[in-house]
Amino acid sequence: MAVPNIRLVRKTMEIPKDSLEKYLKDLLGTQPTGPLERLQFDHGQSNPTYYVKLATHQLILRKKPPGTLLPSAHAVEREFRMMEALVNAGAHVPKVCHLCEDSRPLKYPVCVPPSIVGNPFYLMEYCPGLIYKDPSLPGLEPSQRRAIYTAMNRVLCKIHSVDLKAAGLEDYRKHRQASSATVKQTGKLTEFMCNLAWDFPVKEGFRVFKEMLATKPLMGSHHSWSRPQSLLRTPGTRSYVTSTDSSLAHSSKGALIFSPEGLSPRVRELYQRLKEFMERHVYPVEPELQRHQASAERWTPSPLVEDLKEKAKAEGLWNLFLPLETDPEKKYGAGLTNVEYAHLCEVMGTSLYAPEVPSLLSSSAWEEIRSHLCVFSPFQIFNCSAPDTGNMELLVRYGTEEQKARWLIPLLEGKARSCFAMTEPQVASSDATNIESSIREEDGFYVISGHKWWITGILDPRCQLCVFMGKTDPHAPRHQQQSILLVPMDTPGIKIIRPLKVYGLEDAPGGHGEVLFEQVRVPKENIILGPGRGLEILLGRLGSGRIHHCMRLIGCSERALALMKARAAALDIAMIKMVAPSMASRVIDRAIQVFGAAGLSSDHPLAQFFVGVRVLRLADQVHQRAVAKMELKHRS
Repeated sequence: MAVPNIRLVRKTMEIPKDSLEKYLKDLLGTQPTGPLERLQFDHGQSNPTYYVKLATHQLILRKKPPGTLLPSAHAVEREFRMMEALVNAGAHVPKVCHLCEDSRPLKYPVCVPPSIVGNPFYLMEYCPGLIYKDPSLPGLEPSQRRAIYTAMNRVLCKIHSVDLKAAGLEDYRKHRQASSATVKQTGKLTEFMCNLAWDFPVKEGFRVFKEMLATKPLMGSHHSWSRPQSLLRTPGTRSYVTSTDSSLAHSSKGALIFSPEGLSPRVRELYQRLKEFMERHVYPVEPELQRHQASAERWTPSPLVEDLKEKAKAEGLWNLFLPLETDPEKKYGAGLTNVEYAHLCEVMGTSLYAPEVPSLLSSSAWEEIRSHLCVFSPFQIFNCSAPDTGNMELLVRYGTEEQKARWLIPLLEGKARSCFAMTEPQVASSDATNIESSIREEDGFYVISGHKWWITGILDPRCQLCVFMGKTDPHAPRHQQQSILLVPMDTPGIKIIRPLKVYGLEDAPGGHGEVLFEQVRVPKENIILGPGRGLEILLGRLGSGRIHHCMRLIGCSERALALMKARAAALDIAMIKMVAPSMASRVIDRAIQVFGAAGLSSDHPLAQFFVGVRVLRLADQVHQRAVAKMELKHRS
């Protein structure tokens, strides 16, 4: 097998042949015949790395680079020590053979001076294999990538499980103390992994897109990445599932269901009814809902949405979101598991105009906003919209019977709306332990003081309940300081400072508000579970909603893909990105990410920049028509 990624040794990094050959013969204890082969890897330039072959012996040599070096820089001695310890601990790393240095600890055998190659170096065994420089592994099938990533993770887990003390590395660095260089490197690694997590699905998505058959309809077709393999064209590739084999309808308990055809008969029938409802009642009225959204009456709930809600109730498409594990007796919801409901989320996500506020809130303002960019999406029509879904599940899980009677029942009936107040402008609220709003006990009441923003739904005239998170005991252990209260919206002291816009959109009628809570007095019986239980409740509230959010995005993407293909086919054009606008989009997008929710508001120019650049990107399509024709030619 040929050695990959090697080349002739660079002239500036030559290593002496005769002295190295004599050294290797003495080290190996034999007199092998044949010439010494020396090649250099085209990567690993910090410490030059060489492939060395003498007869049947294949080795890797890593040395310090030439020139004057800082005392702690390019420490091949440290590399050798780490590698040797990992080998002895059973980690899957190459076996090291020998270290050659000027002065070494006595536990290592003394070797000849480093004049052999001019610098300290060490040798390790050569392990044949493939080197992938692009971690997204282009050109491989998903099953192959999965196997490689699994093996990589297994090796990393083994390395990180090594007992440093037993391996003799306890003195390597102070424990629990990271240097500034380590922090910087960790930050770069995190950014790299974020980019990889984005780039990989995009590349894979376009690969799947190009392979899709034009004869297959985009809407209403589904795919599976799982067994049975007989239904797949090739392992790990997208395939259309049209079989109605009853074996697919009964997945094993706990198994992931990748296709609607794998749902149980009851849920599959519910799924089909939901699709038909969307096609009959939602898609046709989208233009009318859009006109209402732009009208002077936008802050008033749409009568059309209210009418659709009644139709959804009549067809049994109501309160679909509540997980079976939360409501095992099906007292409040449809009795679906999160996996089953996720497929319904995908269908609802194909329209902007069916959940009035489309996704479950998370602990951060950014997730809060990205969940609510579309105001009339289908989820409110089916009473499956955030923040009500999270608040209803919270009440079912943790509320008293009195709290359920007062707040849960009106929310389940769709007669009231609610909001969730956690995010604050002065702290990074993605970590809920940072919130500063206070909750103090006084004369049989809890008194609330705090400044919140990006509170979705608080501007809705139907909003009757605010689920509020604050600190009851700032001196308690960090994760037991927070509590959650049920605050009636007509309580004195709640002051809405202003509505907040998302990319210039108001998201009426619920909107997003910046709010002051000034000495708001709430009865003690309005606390959920008790003081110090806030984080526990928050995590229980958010878990399943993140799955729903992802499935909604899949539905949104499916429809966007269908619209894009229809547009490209009709006009014989392609929306191709050009270098400058694409670069600007990425820079501005990252700036918004750093600013968090504030970057979406009109307090900073980033949102306006983003919209402007997005418009400019449309102007660059004209010169790419030839590409569009080539891509679409085989689909004609």
